[in-house]
Amino acid sequence: METNLKNLQRLFIQPIRYRIPSFQRRYVWNKENQWEPLWEDVEKLAQSLLDESRPEAHCHFMGAIVLQQQRVPAGQIQSRIVVDGQQRLITLQLLIAATKEVLEHRGHDIAKRLEKLVVNGAEFLDDNPDHQHKVWPTIRDRDAFKQAMRRELSPASHMTSGIVEAHDYFRGRAEQWLDRLPGDTESAQALEVAVREYLQVVVIDLSDSDNPHVIFETLNARGTPLRQSDMVKNKILYDAEVELADGDGRAVETEVLERRLWPFGQDDWWDVEVGRGLQRRARIELYLNHWLTLRNRTATKAYDEFSVFDRYASERTGQGQDIHDVAQDLGNLGGVYRDLEESRRKDIGKFLKRRKVMNVGAITPVLLWLLSSDLSDRTIKTCLRVLESFLVRRVVCGYSARGYGKLFVELIQVMDKEGGPDCGIVSYLCKQTAAARLWPTDAEVLNRFEEAPLYRWLTRGRLVMILEGIEEELRTDKAEFQDVRGGLHIEHVMPQAWHSHYPLSDDLAGNEEVAKRNRIIHTIGNLTLVSCKLNSAMSNGPWKEKKKELAKHAVLYLNKDLAVHGPDAWNEEEIGKRAKRLHAVAVKIWPHGDECLES
Repeated sequence: METNLKNLQRLFIQPIRYRIPSFQRRYVWNKENQWEPLWEDVEKLAQSLLDESRPEAHCHFMGAIVLQQQRVPAGQIQSRIVVDGQQRLITLQLLIAATKEVLEHRGHDIAKRLEKLVVNGAEFLDDNPDHQHKVWPTIRDRDAFKQAMRRELSPASHMTSGIVEAHDYFRGRAEQWLDRLPGDTESAQALEVAVREYLQVVVIDLSDSDNPHVIFETLNARGTPLRQSDMVKNKILYDAEVELADGDGRAVETEVLERRLWPFGQDDWWDVEVGRGLQRRARIELYLNHWLTLRNRTATKAYDEFSVFDRYASERTGQGQDIHDVAQDLGNLGGVYRDLEESRRKDIGKFLKRRKVMNVGAITPVLLWLLSSDLSDRTIKTCLRVLESFLVRRVVCGYSARGYGKLFVELIQVMDKEGGPDCGIVSYLCKQTAAARLWPTDAEVLNRFEEAPLYRWLTRGRLVMILEGIEEELRTDKAEFQDVRGGLHIEHVMPQAWHSHYPLSDDLAGNEEVAKRNRIIHTIGNLTLVSCKLNSAMSNGPWKEKKKELAKHAVLYLNKDLAVHGPDAWNEEEIGKRAKRLHAVAVKIWPHGDECLES
């Protein structure tokens, strides 16, 4: 097996045929996920060449391609079977061909350089025109590929083909890029060089005797060279087969072994990518990271999961366990993780809902520890109450979540050693003094309720979570519903456009007072929850009209208090009073310290 990093010049310049076997899937790449990001990188590379910067510092890496060598008679063109990477190879050929066509149409001789990367010479065709293609797709994609590359077939029958669409997309983008840049010759040359020299792939070339399936298991066919969970799965299955061979020698089919030791491949849920931007990863990848963090009692870096698992599995087997034990633990906690992510535990549903709103992934190993323990339900709920109070108070007070990874790993170590009704969580969190770990006091929360424009500083989801929590606490056991129904809107009691109906007196109309009011109206004392229709009905109206509307239609206790006990005038003083009332309720829901242990 040989592994080399190649640009497109090196990959395609020699006479060769990359044959995609019939069992491979059809071409499925698309504009949003693959073509557009690829073209944007091509443009960046070309622009850096025009700017005389170093494009090699920004080479676009397109992942790995696995090829199996084929023996061919002397004098015939080289041939490779594409074990993995067929989507990349087809896309690259379409990109080169489309760029070549645009340059050729505009009279640039440099198009000939690209032509050599998509067409084998006539001397290698053996009277078969199809041998001109460097890449030869599966039979289902061949006609569309020939139409895109040669334009010799009926375009109508291939208009909906992804292959034809990809070619037309790249051609259109190349034309647009050249049209908007001055210096046609320079920009054309930059584009050609960017495509030919600065797009790279890792080529894994297997010999006749290499087993392609071992390599295939460890590669991601969607654009990333390696997926950590695939390598972990491969190791588990390989080690399990070795253990069986060293034991009673009974053979077990790989498919049966996989179902037993790797349950994550039986449901697409684990392959769904979640997160944002560069942090998007498949759920199985995130779970594997959390599980390793829990088991090793140390944070696991993203994309380092396989090496960490390899060490962990070796340690466990060295202590007398086998790979089946490790795989079973990974699978069992996978069920707990899915309960968390899908909020399937109704007994702790409120906590799970609020956790999702706060989006604190670093706490997941702690939750896996708690929910897989043999602790009583009462102890688990107490621990969750402590953790929720800690997180919500920090959200209100604007503290960063950056240090949570290390904090929660240390918390697991504390819970391992401590007992009691809270596993030592309260004592540990109360002792923290660094800003990254502080558990805000009642006084700090009150200050934020009275002074901070939370409407501007918190996401809508987090602000609604706090107001909903207060609403639920206000409800008595005689209320028809204890839970707040979703879909409510945040309403400013004194509207943001306050000037018409809530004027300041002449002696308070200075810039300082106006600025103060513009801040105070966004504090929680001036915010409530209403339905969409009630929100529209009240709009920017005067306080008396708003009060009447609330009296007519209000169901929420938050609004009943405003309607029934509300003052005749709504101003900064009343907003401050209400902030104190809401604070008194909030600190009961999310208490501090030992108050969390009180029933």
